[in-house]
Amino acid sequence: MRWYQRFFRRGLTEKHLDAELRFHLEQQIADYVAAGMKPEEARRRARLEFGGIDQLKEACRDVGAARFLETLVQDVRYGLRQLRCDRGFTVIAVLTLALGIGANVAIFSLVDQTILRPLPVQHPEQLVVVNSTEQKGGHTSTDYSLAATFSYPMYKDLRDKNRVFSGLIASFSLVDVNVTWQGKPERSEAELVSGNFFQVLGVQAALGRLFAPADETARGANPVVVLSHGYWLRHFGGNAAILNQVVDINATPLTVVGVTQPGFTGVQLGWAPDLYIPITMKPQMTPNWDGLDSPTDHFLAILGRLETGMSRPRAEAGLQPLFHGLLEGELPVMTARQVIVSQDARKAFLAGRIELVPGARGRPVLQSFAQPLLAFVMAMVGIVLLIACANLAGLLLARGEARQHEIALRLAIGASRVRLVRQLLTESLIVAVAGGVASLLVGWWTLRSIVSAISVVPVAASVLSGLTAKLDWRVLSFAAAATILSALFFGLLPALKSSRSDLETPLKEQGPGTSGGTGSVRLRGVLVAAQVACSAFLLIVAVLFGETLVRLGRANLGMRIDHLVQFSMDPGLSHYSSAQAFTLLQRVREDIAALPGVASVGSAQDQVLSLGNNCDTMTFEGYAPHDDTTVSVNYVGPRFFATMGVPLILGREFREEDSASSRKVAIINEKVAQQFFAARNPIGMHLAIGWGPDAHPNIEIIGVVLNTRSSHPREPPQPFVYFPFAQNPDVSGATFYVRTSSDPGAMASALRQVTERDAPNLPVYDVRTVEEQFSNLMAADRLLTYLTLGMALLAALLAAVGLYGVMAYVVIRRRRETAIRMALGAQRADVLKQVMGNGLRLALIGLAIGIASALALSRLLSSMLYGVKPTEAAVYIAVTSILLTVAFAACYIPARRALKVDPMVALRHE
Repeated sequence: MRWYQRFFRRGLTEKHLDAELRFHLEQQIADYVAAGMKPEEARRRARLEFGGIDQLKEACRDVGAARFLETLVQDVRYGLRQLRCDRGFTVIAVLTLALGIGANVAIFSLVDQTILRPLPVQHPEQLVVVNSTEQKGGHTSTDYSLAATFSYPMYKDLRDKNRVFSGLIASFSLVDVNVTWQGKPERSEAELVSGNFFQVLGVQAALGRLFAPADETARGANPVVVLSHGYWLRHFGGNAAILNQVVDINATPLTVVGVTQPGFTGVQLGWAPDLYIPITMKPQMTPNWDGLDSPTDHFLAILGRLETGMSRPRAEAGLQPLFHGLLEGELPVMTARQVIVSQDARKAFLAGRIELVPGARGRPVLQSFAQPLLAFVMAMVGIVLLIACANLAGLLLARGEARQHEIALRLAIGASRVRLVRQLLTESLIVAVAGGVASLLVGWWTLRSIVSAISVVPVAASVLSGLTAKLDWRVLSFAAAATILSALFFGLLPALKSSRSDLETPLKEQGPGTSGGTGSVRLRGVLVAAQVACSAFLLIVAVLFGETLVRLGRANLGMRIDHLVQFSMDPGLSHYSSAQAFTLLQRVREDIAALPGVASVGSAQDQVLSLGNNCDTMTFEGYAPHDDTTVSVNYVGPRFFATMGVPLILGREFREEDSASSRKVAIINEKVAQQFFAARNPIGMHLAIGWGPDAHPNIEIIGVVLNTRSSHPREPPQPFVYFPFAQNPDVSGATFYVRTSSDPGAMASALRQVTERDAPNLPVYDVRTVEEQFSNLMAADRLLTYLTLGMALLAALLAAVGLYGVMAYVVIRRRRETAIRMALGAQRADVLKQVMGNGLRLALIGLAIGIASALALSRLLSSMLYGVKPTEAAVYIAVTSILLTVAFAACYIPARRALKVDPMVALRHE
């Protein structure tokens, strides 16, 4: 009995099928009862005969699946034939989608690698970042926030006494180290970690073993090192013989005990250390800074793994009594060391609490800085994809109107509208899949270009290390989802519009001039206006960012960076004493000054135009502190300001006589003079490093220099105090600045020769011109500008194509009308004005919407700009001119084609 198959072929849904089956079952039962059978026996026999409703329904589903598969294959074959016949549309559609989806794939990969991707460890969802809110005093070294740093004694107490974590780890990153292997010194980056670091994270070894708690015993007692997998491949060629070999790191022999698993790059996304060293080796890795036993030295980041079933709120509540007790135990030490000197400070200290932040993605350092920028870029590439989809939707609407006769004929012979919509959607899906596959190539190429551009910029490479151009399963899944959603976005509305057709007009009239309706033209006009609006917005943003980049490049840095070369070296990392390091650095400075072509040489402890500065709290003579007296600090050598081209406003520069045995002196910038010596001449006044009762100003101010922008042109000038390099009690390394009278790029080899002669076993790093250093600092702004400009130009091109398509279609559709008007004596200028007026009207509407959107988001844009207002009239005038020019060209070509129509030929054709 196959009657249920007939039900399926009639198009019954499962609900109808279930009702039909039950009806026939009850009918059969009634027949058996009428024949004298008992109801129970009749029901049992009917069910046995029918085989059960569930079996019947399953059989119907099997038939339905086979039928669906059969029709799907038919739809795909027919769709391929249609697309092959219309190769022009197919090529344009595939390229448009490849560009739109490809840009999204590339940017999503960056977002995934820097923001979304969890750490490659076991059960990352159980990890939390530990923060504390107490008022920290003393020395703090952090790359993120004060709340995220702890002292080593505090970490050990929390680790050993808590009851909410299955493990608590600590790390200090990134530490610059000098690595010497087979007599070749080089600069590398290490992370100092607790002994349980790898064990708690669940990271495995690719070679040898990783650290265990036994590798964290006493200071200097654990001379072992673990190599990252990438560093092992790059510097040791993946040679397993390196295991158990001794590598000299900061003049300390460490034994290589293992290599981490591939893909693990630490607990801070974007920062990939080369080496992992036990935290107890910190005195050897930072020779002039110990801090292991000091509760006032905060430098460790802490992550914990929650016990199974433990929630973050419960864990926070469970940690508060322990943490409060630890703070009470530290309070006497803080008071004795003058870290806490008032009752208010004591209350603020004891009011500290532990806060736990989700740590599945590691320490949120890079995420906090990069998330707004990448989210903005992701939104822009999303707009580009929307423009591409709107463009394709317009093309499909025109294509659907050209196929009205075919669609009407299929409807007339019995095809359902659902069947037609499915056919048209299948064609859209085929185009989308082809575009999605091509987008992987576009996305990979774009991503590789971005990663390559980042890798050649030292500043960006150090912050975004570990980025790759690989398209993993997460990116491929995103590409697949974007492909399917795009197909629905640009295919569904045209499919519904094209399948809604009356049968009379298309079957009676075959001419192109009569096909279609004003509704489709109006819808295509809306799509084009939306494309122009999005393009206008992106172009405005791109021009604003471009102007920002130009203004940043011309910003007044307070110094002259032309004809200036820099390089750095750090003898302290090779266990030179402060006196030995100073003697070596002094000799290098003198030897460089003797080179031909060198105008002057200066040195500084910290690089200028870098991402960070050292800070200290100061006490200024005659200033009653009522606000923060923390200022940036740098130790510089003689003729530093003359070499850097920083104008001296008052007093004098440091001289050779300003030595360790002479009176202590300092030079301040204008910001310090204005903030702490208002209406007073600071020359001859005094200051002191530190604050509190024991801070007596004993350092004489001998000069005032112009404000400089030492970190980034976007940052306002900071209060700065400079001390003589010779009076630095902890001399370790220096950055030299050499002003040349010739090409600064040619000076690099001569500088290397001097350093190799004076210090053959010390690595020299960051050898570049200061102009290159400044260019590196602008890498993020430059990349953002180029990405925005590329997307804006792509959007404008897609909008121009869309506008051209609409106008070309309108010209063809109104060819009969145009021919009649010209036959009746209409002037060519009138026809040209009418045709172009329609297109320019759409462009002006879209332009107005785009400008309004940019003005509405001006407050958001202002935070990303420098030296230019988001409402700059010149920018809007320039964008308007560009888009109107593009729109004019897109409209003029179809309009010229309309003028070439021969009225007699057009009327005969119709």
